[in-house]
Amino acid sequence: MEENQTMVTEFILLGFCLGQRIHVLLFGIFSLFYAFTLLGNGAILALICLDPRLHTPMYFFLSHLAIVDIAYACNTVIISHFSDCPCCRITLIPCSHIYT
Repeated sequence: MEENQTMVTEFILLGFCLGQRIHVLLFGIFSLFYAFTLLGNGAILALICLDPRLHTPMYFFLSHLAIVDIAYACNTVIISHFSDCPCCRITLIPCSHIYT
């Protein structure tokens, strides 16, 4: 039996086909989520570091979870070049250089 020989060289990025006011509203909502994520995890880290009673293995694990959550929240790619385009094609070759 023959295997699939399909080669993917690009993918399609679909955006919101909404008005400018909705874009601003969504930007504000996502910015608030981002800020609350950073503030909440930062507060957890600060409390664990400042209170010696919280230097136990459970809080050590919790502090590492907070660090990972901050890292995942900060690992976002903002594609402002495609804000006006509802459907954009992106080739895989330039994208592969970003992640290597």
